[in-house]
Amino acid sequence: MEMSELGDEKEFSSEEMQEIERQVIKKMSHISSELAHDLRSPLQTIQNAVYLLQKSPDNEMLYDMVRQSLKQATGILDSFRDYYTGHVINPLETKAAKIADLALSNSEIPNNISVVRDYDESLYVHVDPAKTALAIQKLVINAVEAMEDGGELRISIFDSPDSVEIRIEDSGTGIPPEAEEFLFEPFVSSKKQGNGLGVPTAKRIVESHGGSLSFITKKGEGTKFTLSFPKPSVDT
Repeated sequence: MEMSELGDEKEFSSEEMQEIERQVIKKMSHISSELAHDLRSPLQTIQNAVYLLQKSPDNEMLYDMVRQSLKQATGILDSFRDYYTGHVINPLETKAAKIADLALSNSEIPNNISVVRDYDESLYVHVDPAKTALAIQKLVINAVEAMEDGGELRISIFDSPDSVEIRIEDSGTGIPPEAEEFLFEPFVSSKKQGNGLGVPTAKRIVESHGGSLSFITKKGEGTKFTLSFPKPSVDT
């Protein structure tokens, strides 16, 4: 098999191209199937509500059903878009604290959850601010859902030798052992209402910046997610 390389580019054989195409088709088939599955429920509810509205047009409950189902369907499509555009970034040097605050301001946090900001305000990161805030927000949503009875949500920003770390820590139930293995896999969720795209989206965004996403969890004590971003290069 003849192979050649030019810089970082690689020339694939016809057999390799066929295998890549098979894998892409397989992945897209899985994505289409999961997306159709997730959308089926709200669309069916809308269809049923429209049918009933023809008989009872003044029933406000049916209108609420349509509104809620449309919101659910839109949320599914938004999550899908967030995941598959996670690699499209516009980096600039920004204070990490401002990004964390943006993520928190875009998140719905119940009154029974206290938020602790443990920031090193002097730290900068070279990232896409909106995409990075979205990654943090996805993890904040996860943390909130893990603390149904309330608790503490802590956002920490700190320095390490080669990176700037942003940590999202909750005092919730922890991630079930059977879910840990598939946590970063899209469309795999242990939650009744989850679509399995939150954590994978955060991972995709962080890795598109050359960083990494890791977690530590303990049953009954909570979970810590750490986003590590390479430090901005300093011109000397």
